[in-house]
Amino acid sequence: MRLHQLSRYGLCLLKALLIIVISTLCSLLVSALGVGKESIIMVFLLGVIFTTVLTRNVSCGILASIAGLMLFNYLFTEPRFTFVMTSSNDIILLLFFLITAVVSGVITSRLQQQMDLAAKNARTAQILYQVASGFLSVSGKENIVALAIRTIREQVGFGCGIVLEPGQEKFGIIATSLNPSGPVYPIRSSVGTLGKLQLYGNAAVDSQAALIVQAVATQLGSALDREQLRQEQENIRLAMEREKLRATLLRSVAHDLRSPLTALSGAGNLLSDGYEQLSDGERRKLAADISEEIMWLSSLVDNILQMTRINEAHLVVQKTAEVVDDVISEAAQHMERFLKERPFTVRLPDEVTMVPMDGKLIVRVLINLLENAIRHTPPDSAIDLTASCRDDHLEIAVSDCGPGIDDRIRQTIFDRFVTLDQGITDGKRGIGLGLAICKAIVVAHGGAIWVEPNQPHGSRFVFTLPREAGR
Repeated sequence: MRLHQLSRYGLCLLKALLIIVISTLCSLLVSALGVGKESIIMVFLLGVIFTTVLTRNVSCGILASIAGLMLFNYLFTEPRFTFVMTSSNDIILLLFFLITAVVSGVITSRLQQQMDLAAKNARTAQILYQVASGFLSVSGKENIVALAIRTIREQVGFGCGIVLEPGQEKFGIIATSLNPSGPVYPIRSSVGTLGKLQLYGNAAVDSQAALIVQAVATQLGSALDREQLRQEQENIRLAMEREKLRATLLRSVAHDLRSPLTALSGAGNLLSDGYEQLSDGERRKLAADISEEIMWLSSLVDNILQMTRINEAHLVVQKTAEVVDDVISEAAQHMERFLKERPFTVRLPDEVTMVPMDGKLIVRVLINLLENAIRHTPPDSAIDLTASCRDDHLEIAVSDCGPGIDDRIRQTIFDRFVTLDQGITDGKRGIGLGLAICKAIVVAHGGAIWVEPNQPHGSRFVFTLPREAGR
């Protein structure tokens, strides 16, 4: 550091010497043109000012003043080429020159220092603004801390370590503990001290760097405080959403269980109380009604269990190579009782096709789509189930000739707890889980599902499955 200062001071002296030489040559030139001593001395005064400006050193300016005084006395006062002065006018002139030169040099140096300080403050203010702006757009505790470490390294040139309480999470250049020799800055927020930030490096921290680091620590505390508040708000939102879903599920289950349970109770009481009076056909009809209601209840329970697994991220897809014909046949057999009294067509690929899938889950998708088509179409309306192979995927579609999808619910038809009474359609007698389960299962397989109009009328539900391993 001392060697650097000596080198810098030597450079300033060299600049001062060069300016004095130039000033002397200019003075000799002006004197040769017949200009008076009062004007010549102004050349030396300009030299002093230029020396102060270019060297940014008051001491060099004072030395230039003295050197200018001596050169003016030696070259331009009588007797010339001596340091003797006989004229009182020359003495007063040189005295005023010295005073003016020193004062001008000091004032010029002060002005330069103020200008440098103002420029430095402007740069610091710009850096502080960038620091504050950067922390406003970042989220996540790890990202916030990483931004603080990166900002200090880029703006100050120091590595740093950060310890956050109460978990004592450590970030940055930290081994087992903070270096006790480095400067430490507390990280505070509205709720208290969140941790500490410590710089690493042997160089001294100047006032500007300390101000920037303190600003980073302050912004870090504010950002972590905002992140904590955001996380709490998110937890509250999720809790409210879960409570809303739970209430909706309970309300929907209670509502939709009432009808089948009433039907089962009525049919069971009728069979029990009037079995002998009922004809064989009437008993068969009641038994069929009971079986139908039980199958609907079984489907409802299956959907609730599937959605519970999906909500808890427990939906496990176990893919094996399945024959498409067998999966579709199993779903059709499951729904055979409900489809036997209406036109139902199945179209399969010309060749035996194997696709990697979880067969049980895809059967559930097909059952839900077929149940949805049955519930929303007239009893004599046709339903088609079509499977076709594309380049890299299998496409399966369930088409009906019903009234189609209401425009109000087309964009949210695959949401949970969506029913026709709520302005969304997932079943006239259902809790609005069927299509949501279909979407979750298909997406878990890496496919896609959508609904489109079926010409000339009706709806067409289509989903795809990748064929990567079973072509």
